[in-house]
Amino acid sequence: MRELKTAFITFFPINPNNMGSAAVVNSRFKSWPKNKKIFQISHIKKIHNRYINTIFIKKESPINKIIKLPQLIYEVIQYVKTAKKKLIIIEGASWIFYSFVTIIFLKLFLPNCKIIYVSHSIESEIRRKYSNTFIYLLTKFLERLVFKSADLSTSVSKRERNKIFKIYKKKTIYYPNAIDLDNKHLKRKKTFDYIIYSGSYFYKPNKDAIDFLIEKIMPNVLKKFPQLKLVLTGGGINKKFPWLINKGIVSKKILYNLIFNAKCMCVPLKFGSGTRIKIIEALTLGTVVISTQKGIEGINLYRQNPPFIVDKKNEIISTIINILKNSYNLRKISLRDRVFYKENYSMNSITKNFINLNLNKYLDEACNK
Repeated sequence: MRELKTAFITFFPINPNNMGSAAVVNSRFKSWPKNKKIFQISHIKKIHNRYINTIFIKKESPINKIIKLPQLIYEVIQYVKTAKKKLIIIEGASWIFYSFVTIIFLKLFLPNCKIIYVSHSIESEIRRKYSNTFIYLLTKFLERLVFKSADLSTSVSKRERNKIFKIYKKKTIYYPNAIDLDNKHLKRKKTFDYIIYSGSYFYKPNKDAIDFLIEKIMPNVLKKFPQLKLVLTGGGINKKFPWLINKGIVSKKILYNLIFNAKCMCVPLKFGSGTRIKIIEALTLGTVVISTQKGIEGINLYRQNPPFIVDKKNEIISTIINILKNSYNLRKISLRDRVFYKENYSMNSITKNFINLNLNKYLDEACNK
C-alpha cells in the first residue's frame, strides 16, 4: 500500500468534528494507511493543513456546493495524479447529486483512479419521505448510477446491503459505521439529572424525534421527576422551556461528556436510513439507551434492557421513569457492556479488515491491468 494515495471527499464539514457523520469520517480517515488527505466543502471554517483541504462556502446551500464542485474535483486530481495507485473515497452523507457529478468527472480526467462510494444510508428512502416527488425520483435515478459507476460501494449494515441489492441490483461490501473514542477526556460530573438527544434540528427525522420528546414525552415524565432536564445538541432549534437545555453545536469532547453523564439517551426516531452513530457513541460510552426499533436497526446488540427498544409513547415514558428509578444498577450494566461495543465498533479494526479482505488484492489487480 506504500504506492497508494487516497483522497477522502466530503460535501459537508467534518472538521471541526461536531456531528455523527463527521465522527465516522474522522475515525475512518485516522485508521487509513498513510498518504491521505481530506477534501471537504465547509461553511464553518476554512482549514488547510497537511491532512485537510477546505473548499470554503459562505453559506450552506446546494447551489453554493454545486458551484464549488469544479474546484474540489480539480484539487483532488492535483493531489492524486502522480501516484501509481489512486484511490478516491466519497463519503455519501450528502445529496447524491454531488457524488454523481464528482464520480463522472473523476472517471473522465483520471481513468485509472479507483473510486469507493461509502453509503451512509439509502438516500432515496429519505427523499421519498421528506422531499417532493421530483427530488425523490431524481435522487433514486442518480443513486442507481452512483452505485453502478463506483468501483466499490459499501453499506453500513447487512439490512442496508440487502435493501440496496433489492432496489438497485448492486452488491455492496459491508462496512459498518464505527468510531474510536478517546476515553481519557471523560469526567464523571454530578450536576443535575437529564436525558439527552443529539442531532441537528434541521434534519427532518431529528426534528420529528425532538418535537416528540418535547411535546409528548417530557411533560409526562416531569410529573414524576419535576427536576429532570432534556439536553439537546446539534443546533437548529430555538424553542424554550424551563426544563430544556439547548447546547447547540458542541465539540466532540463536550458531547461525549454530556452523553457520558446523562441518565440516558432517548432516540424516538420514527424514520431513518443507515445506522445511528449517536447510539453507537452512547453504547460505547456506557450510557443507557432508549430507542425505537427504527432508531436502533442495523446495530448488533450484546443484550437488551439495556438498551431498551420501545416504540409506543406510553412505553417510552414508563421506560424513562424506570431508568430514573434504577439508574445505578442499569448504569453498571451499560458500563460493563461497553467493552463489547468498543471492540465491535472500533473503526481501526473494522478498517483494517476491510482493507485486507477487499482492497489490497483489488488495487494490485487494478494497477497491473
